[in-house]
Amino acid sequence: MSDARAQQLLKGPGTALIIRGSAAVLFGILVVFWPDVSVLALVILFGIYAIVDGVTNMVHYVRRKERRSVWQLVSGVISVLAGLAAFVWPGITALSLTLVIGLWAVILGVSQIALAFEVKKTGGQWWLWLITGIVTIVFGLFLVILPGAGILGLLGLLSCFAVVFGILLIASGSGLHRLGEGPTTRLSMG
Repeated sequence: MSDARAQQLLKGPGTALIIRGSAAVLFGILVVFWPDVSVLALVILFGIYAIVDGVTNMVHYVRRKERRSVWQLVSGVISVLAGLAAFVWPGITALSLTLVIGLWAVILGVSQIALAFEVKKTGGQWWLWLITGIVTIVFGLFLVILPGAGILGLLGLLSCFAVVFGILLIASGSGLHRLGEGPTTRLSMG
């Protein structure tokens, strides 16, 4: 494989991660600046975010022919299904929304940890995926185990989680972009 082809393969995934991360950060900011949001509006916001995250992940999986992980596809499907569930079940209660988001986060976190171990084999920034998976699982478990507390703090927790998750995705994407630049490009920029 040529160096140019390898560089292009790394930039594409980086862009997908940056898009997913930006969507997560935007979602987190919207939740903070829209504190009077009703449960229905929160369901719609979550549904849009989850579908954008999932579709971006699945498109990235399909477009990348080499070194792709089935866990990336699984993660995308999980997010799209969670987003669709939010739209199909719009009259969801705050408790139900808390449980749906909690279960989504636990399953998504497990897939992120599995992906981390696959990325580790390629020498990539696997530890960012591992941290992302752990943060996601802890967030999800909190909501599933303590849904009452989760309801009270759902907006703050959801916002913090989305921003942290988004920043980790953006950092991973930026790292892939740097790898895709190649040694000559990095030297000329530094």
